[in-house]
Amino acid sequence: MRLSRSRFATAVMVAGFGVTSVPVMAASDDTAAVIQELKRRIEALEQQLANQPAAPATPAAVAAAPAPAPAAAAPAPAAAGNEFKLAWGGYIKADAIVSRFSDAPVAQSLGRDAYIPNSVPVVANAAENARTYTDLHAKETRLYLRGSGLLYGHKVAVNAEFDFISGQLSQGIGGAPNEAVTNAYNPAFRLGYIDFDNFRIGQDWTTLQNLVALPDIVDLVNWPSEGTVFGRQPQIRYTWGPLAVALENTESTVAAFGGNTFTVTDDNTLPDFVWRYTLKTASWGDYTLSGAVRQISDRGTIGNGNDTALGYGLSFAGKIPLWGKDDLRFTFSGGDGFGRYLALNTVGDAIVDARGKLQTVEIYNGFVAYRHPWNEQWRSNVALSAFHANTGQAATGSIYGAGVSRNVRSATANLLYSPIPKITFGIEYRYARRDTVGNLSGDLSRLQFSARYNF
Repeated sequence: MRLSRSRFATAVMVAGFGVTSVPVMAASDDTAAVIQELKRRIEALEQQLANQPAAPATPAAVAAAPAPAPAAAAPAPAAAGNEFKLAWGGYIKADAIVSRFSDAPVAQSLGRDAYIPNSVPVVANAAENARTYTDLHAKETRLYLRGSGLLYGHKVAVNAEFDFISGQLSQGIGGAPNEAVTNAYNPAFRLGYIDFDNFRIGQDWTTLQNLVALPDIVDLVNWPSEGTVFGRQPQIRYTWGPLAVALENTESTVAAFGGNTFTVTDDNTLPDFVWRYTLKTASWGDYTLSGAVRQISDRGTIGNGNDTALGYGLSFAGKIPLWGKDDLRFTFSGGDGFGRYLALNTVGDAIVDARGKLQTVEIYNGFVAYRHPWNEQWRSNVALSAFHANTGQAATGSIYGAGVSRNVRSATANLLYSPIPKITFGIEYRYARRDTVGNLSGDLSRLQFSARYNF
């Protein structure tokens, strides 16, 4: 045991006094025995002092003692709940498409990569003009970057999405598509928005659409094209429970008197007002009712008029669970001056009449798609779709051009195989027919094979 100096001195003094009580021995006594007795007594005194409680520290001693070292400061915690995660993903998709157009040749374009109703040519006396094409591409490949989390007490999310088919441009020699050499295509911006609490600001699918009603088909558009609402555009959307309201980018598509092509005028001053109400049930499916009110405008861009008109429309869509895992998906829409939102602008919003005034076009369309899983790996889908534009008299002398579509309809069936959850192989057949104001008709028959890997 190690003693302090004061305790050691005390022990030595006591030991000294204790020596006096040691019997004096004769010189002849054994000196070693005396030393051993003194050692025993010193050890006993040390043990006794060690067992005594320490004396309380005096104020002077406390003041003289060094201050304890401060504890290391703990790192400041992050703001409560702050966590934001980013993830990237998308899919790689390869397609082989065999298309037969009944009436005329069709140049390499988006109309040969996907079903675009107005890409089906309609020509008089077309018996000798039928053409069949085989196209292979991987342009539908898609990439996205998404993030979401809670930042300073606010729900925040971001999304940016691109593909290589939506914005096809002439990139090859002589203005032709570049399939002869590189098959390279520029990425196209699809979606890009920010969510902040209940607001969405940026480019997204129009609020009119119900993405839950999206049929499970192979074609790029993923809707029976002539039968649905379709559009992506900049907007400011506010969602309050099941109700969403938005101000969306405004454009008018107008045709000249007797013309066949609907052109963007870029003359609008008021944004489109769009709303959607969503109803979700446990047993009866998911449904949306949506609508839009909008300005149609042409200030001399098409013809010599300077006019505005009111456009409006409604859309009802949903997904109905059936027996087992089967379901039925549908969309029915209609309106006046509503054409830009329906059927990929098959017929636009309005036509300029002989007085230079805008005559809005009344349009109705819809589809029904039935989905049947055979087992965990195999499934099939069948869809019927139709479009009708109320284009008045069926004669070239009307305000509508002879090539303006009046009726379009299609039927689609497929078989899809997913050997593992991330990979799907598909085969799909589609037949479509287009009728025009001039009583002309043309059809498309298409067989499509695809392979897709989601990552």
